[in-house]
Amino acid sequence: MTRTEQKVSVGDLKVGMYVSRLDRPWLETRFLFQGFHITNSEDIRDLRERCEYVYVDPERGEAAAAPLKTLRRLGDFDKFTNVFRNKAGKDRYPVVTTVEEEIGACRESRQRAFDVISTILDDVRAGRKVKMQAVREAVSGMVGSIIRNPDAFFWLTRLKDKDAYAYSHCVDACGLAIAFGRYLGFSKAELEDLAAGTLLFDIGKLQLPESLLKKPGRLTDKEYALIRRHVEFGVKMVGEIKGTNKDIVRVVLYHHERHNGSGYPRGVPGHKIPVNGRIAALVDCYDAITSERAYSNAVSPYEAIRMIYEWRDKDFQTDMVEQFIQCIGLYPTGTLVELSSGEVGIVLAQNRVRRLRPKVMLVLDKNKIAYEFNPTLDLIQDPLDDNGNPVEIRRPLEPGTYGIHARDFYL
Repeated sequence: MTRTEQKVSVGDLKVGMYVSRLDRPWLETRFLFQGFHITNSEDIRDLRERCEYVYVDPERGEAAAAPLKTLRRLGDFDKFTNVFRNKAGKDRYPVVTTVEEEIGACRESRQRAFDVISTILDDVRAGRKVKMQAVREAVSGMVGSIIRNPDAFFWLTRLKDKDAYAYSHCVDACGLAIAFGRYLGFSKAELEDLAAGTLLFDIGKLQLPESLLKKPGRLTDKEYALIRRHVEFGVKMVGEIKGTNKDIVRVVLYHHERHNGSGYPRGVPGHKIPVNGRIAALVDCYDAITSERAYSNAVSPYEAIRMIYEWRDKDFQTDMVEQFIQCIGLYPTGTLVELSSGEVGIVLAQNRVRRLRPKVMLVLDKNKIAYEFNPTLDLIQDPLDDNGNPVEIRRPLEPGTYGIHARDFYL
């Protein structure tokens, strides 16, 4: 959230306001483009039908007369650090490699998944059958790497290319699903089914006009209804693949359902959504809002966590949201942060016991001068600054602050 954003009840909206954010993911509405001016009463009516509140930016439009209270930008989750615990107890899969050791294998498995999804798209367009064996071989490599160390995958997801969003979204959402399932203690077979379903959950979009998928403006009711049918198309396509199973199909079927029953295609409430479907819905949203798209700018991993937490018990089950945050960390791998020492760095890996104290790769010193070689600082070891005070994360920074992007420090 920007410093100028105001949280506003939809009942207080007026023509001339600039809506910068909704109370739900943009991808669940006809307002696919992120940010727009309210130009007429129809815009207000549409927002009132779909939202309880929105955020407006007074620097780009009219200010709100009575903004609502909202969560603080920083420190929102400090009070929850003793609540976010894996109820299963001891981790089923201990981390057995470092990020540096795992990054090569992770890069190769991620590229294989890219190659497979590209082949699948070509096969579908040419009328050829999709081969489940190829899908399983691709996700098996990702499962193995992420079981060993999920942070290597989280780091690579920061290398996003908006021109290849259709490919990277399926692959990165797949990896996120594996990492979350790993954290929840799924068996390897369960992880592979979850991964296969997530890799294929948007396959139904191949049945839609490309011009519709790339439309930059607001969708009409008819266009939005057609977009929603990609789930129906996908279920049919995946169900016809030899070697698939009901767990894979369920991921495709339920990945747009929502906890309060507002999702599609069936509008079922949370207790009727299979766990695989809940996981797919959550990672689909997280990866989408942290990705650069033709019609939407990416938000930082930290901001995405804050947004998803705000959507708990509405779009996503509260327990699931809390476990997801525990899985990827309060400052997810790849987050740009400023330390209390004045140094600036990028979160390199999570500390599973103390989530507020990850391992950080330093980029700038306290005078904001670039390091010639990038040292790492493990905050769990309670390092001290020049004044003898423990070094902590002072604040997360937006990608690009000080000209720094995680992708430029690709291991």
